[in-house]
Amino acid sequence: MTLVKISFVIPFTQSTGGIKIIFQYANRLKERGHDVTIFVPMKAYSFNNKGISGFFKTVKASIGNTLKRRTKVDWFDVKVPIKLVPAIKNSFIEDGDIIIATAWPTAYDVNNLKDSKGKKFYFVQGYERWSGDDQLVDDTYRLPLKPIVISSWLDELLKKKFQRNDSVIVYNGIDTTEFYNNEKRYDDTYNLLLMYHPLKSKGYSDGVKAYEDVKKIFPQAKLSIFGIDKCKDIPEGAVFYMKPNKEQLRELYSNADVYIFPSHQEGWGLTPIEAMACKCAVVGSNVGALMEVGINKVNALTSSPGDVEALSKNIQLILKDRTLLRSISENGFKTAMGLSWDKAVENLIQILKS
Repeated sequence: MTLVKISFVIPFTQSTGGIKIIFQYANRLKERGHDVTIFVPMKAYSFNNKGISGFFKTVKASIGNTLKRRTKVDWFDVKVPIKLVPAIKNSFIEDGDIIIATAWPTAYDVNNLKDSKGKKFYFVQGYERWSGDDQLVDDTYRLPLKPIVISSWLDELLKKKFQRNDSVIVYNGIDTTEFYNNEKRYDDTYNLLLMYHPLKSKGYSDGVKAYEDVKKIFPQAKLSIFGIDKCKDIPEGAVFYMKPNKEQLRELYSNADVYIFPSHQEGWGLTPIEAMACKCAVVGSNVGALMEVGINKVNALTSSPGDVEALSKNIQLILKDRTLLRSISENGFKTAMGLSWDKAVENLIQILKS
């Protein structure tokens, strides 16, 4: 593919799994010789902020974009230019070959840009009704933007619900220089790991309930929790790690026997694959990445989302059976190693090229 100018439009630069994926693609496309720019608006999108309080939240976010964060990203090594513009409008966006919307509000703005800004794509990482009005979110999937999705269930959703037969799937990669474990020790520990996230769809409270059930059978079980938001609901005896850096996060995964993944819905979900890459056995809901590459009792233990009893029983099962734990850990590691970024970027390039 000859050198092309590619623009990504992101809603903000805060640390989220979705933004991290965009930064990964941007860096790797640049490494392959493409001219890549990331645009972010000063004026924050309102998402699901409503009423007077919602208005002030949006204003506060806009001030944060403009004065505080600007183009600074201290949680990821972004190697491409990030341009802060007043809004995603024709006068502020450079002409190019390809422009990619990355969240539902950005889809409307990209759709309204002139064709000179590039061929228009929509990188869909989840069914984003959790972050906006249902109708507004749904209508973005009907816009004349080429959809790129990260999982087969999103592809199926667009086909069945929105009659989009032009969506294409690109699985996320895993950075094996960031997440790995070459010296996993399978001893008699009972270390559990859980991510905190304020969104109900992440199932944090389910994970806590499952842990509390497990604790009755395995009183020696220890729980570590990590998250980018301050967590108030921490179970007794658990340890919380606020915004761990990549080295600390790799250590948390590597030292844990089990990663609890209790999400109710995920476009993909980075954490279970990160855990697998660190040889941490994943026990969780059959959603997102586990729906795509997880095989129950082979490389993970899975149950239906929201089924706390089944989640708890699976954790107990793998803690009792150390042979099973080792098998799940090793097979999960092999699965993660098969999800290379080189393959993901090559697939993306072929889609943009076609």
